[in-house]
Amino acid sequence: MSERRTILVTGATGIVGREVALRLARRGARVRALTRRPESARLPSDIEVVRGSQADLAGLDGADAVFLMWPRLGELTAAKEAVARIAAHAGHVVFLSSAAVRDGVSRYDDVIGQAHHDLERLIRDSGVRWTFLRPAAFATNLLGWAEQTRTGEVVRGAFGDVPVTLLDERDLADVAVAALLDEGHANVVHELTGPELLTPAEQVARIGRRIAKPLRWEELPEPQWRERQRAEGYTDADLDSLRSAYAAMRERPAPVLGTVERVTGHPARTFAEWLDRHAAEFTDPLPAVGREDAGVVLLSTWTLDTPERQRAAADAAAEAWSGMPWPDGLLSYSLLLGTDGRTILHYSQWTGEDAAARFRESDPPARVRGIDDAVPGIERSGVTSYRGYRSVVPDPGMRAGCVVLVSFATDSGRTARYFVDTLLDEYHPARRPQAGSAPGMASNHFHVAVDGTSVVNYAEFRDEAAHQSVVDSRLRADDPVPAFIAATPGLTPLGFRRYLPYRQLTPPKD
Repeated sequence: MSERRTILVTGATGIVGREVALRLARRGARVRALTRRPESARLPSDIEVVRGSQADLAGLDGADAVFLMWPRLGELTAAKEAVARIAAHAGHVVFLSSAAVRDGVSRYDDVIGQAHHDLERLIRDSGVRWTFLRPAAFATNLLGWAEQTRTGEVVRGAFGDVPVTLLDERDLADVAVAALLDEGHANVVHELTGPELLTPAEQVARIGRRIAKPLRWEELPEPQWRERQRAEGYTDADLDSLRSAYAAMRERPAPVLGTVERVTGHPARTFAEWLDRHAAEFTDPLPAVGREDAGVVLLSTWTLDTPERQRAAADAAAEAWSGMPWPDGLLSYSLLLGTDGRTILHYSQWTGEDAAARFRESDPPARVRGIDDAVPGIERSGVTSYRGYRSVVPDPGMRAGCVVLVSFATDSGRTARYFVDTLLDEYHPARRPQAGSAPGMASNHFHVAVDGTSVVNYAEFRDEAAHQSVVDSRLRADDPVPAFIAATPGLTPLGFRRYLPYRQLTPPKD
């Protein structure tokens, strides 16, 4: 690239658009990122974030090229207007099309193929230079299984025996960046695949091995599959066409193409490489708090000013971890979002204090700087080291939907341990049924600070309402537990905060 080009990236906060924007900036391009919600963009400061959408284009003045995605497939009139505006400003458009489009075919039985063909035709007719990217199946489509993998061991779907290639979003972005910045891509179609053929049943098995969970595929009966797809807006004619297409793919699997390597110079990333980046999204976001190999737990909180920035900061933290080697001695790292819409709880388990100390010494400053650049204004509370002390699990089968962190300042570790022992042995409903039940409470895990200055109760509940019920029924001023807390010398209650499980990162599996 001989001159610094200005590129407008549509859909810039989505999975693909974000990768394109980041890679363009690394190549030295001037990037404008188009998004409906700039406040949660989570992009570096050297990228200009512009409010807008594909149907409400902004940032075109002075743009040399546009990376275009068009999610509104049925809105051809709006697409025609958008393409005309792009052609009036920019000299080149790289369009994210679909492998369903085939050269020389103008009529399609499936809505996806027809919509993308029509959009390609609009771009060709506009007179602008173009590059069409026609990817096969996206690996990120598998994230639609995440809720099933988090809560059970069965993934249900259709056509589990049809082999497909899965394209990593980073490879798609690399090809898009080459098309936008390098010579030789004008008026060219790039058909893109992943490097291997895998059936959905094989994909599920590999996810299970990666997250150490015995996952298996279960084929949906066709009536149930049709019912699901109709709920997504597909007609019976669309479903008949899809069924025929899958049958053809079963008999004649799509070829594995070398386009990614030819365009970018590196082989297409494997499914295992994609899983290394996304494994956390398939796992239960709650840590196994009582695990015996956790010698120390680090707790800290961040505070943001809006719910959008709260989630953006949590995503930035998870992304920063995915781009660095896994530290020795780190067992798990969990992010939980405060129900106040502002706070983030960081809960990490380590084999011991030495491992945590080594990480503090070697943690690359660029990791923290990258988070702060993407989401400025994070208020950090500092990190406190705890050891697990005692746990009570009244309902081990309950899936916790809410975590409550109840905090106390203490004048010594002895005071902390006395408080926990007395509370559990004399007042906890699981130990003393006569004290009354606490329905909806799954567990209490008490942690004592290594330096003895605090104690926290990491309590899991079915949901927020279950915890509120305990507050209303058992924590009134005239109840025995508040009275015991007030009467304990050297103990100062600091209140509680509620959190919702969000993301857990675990070590890569060999």
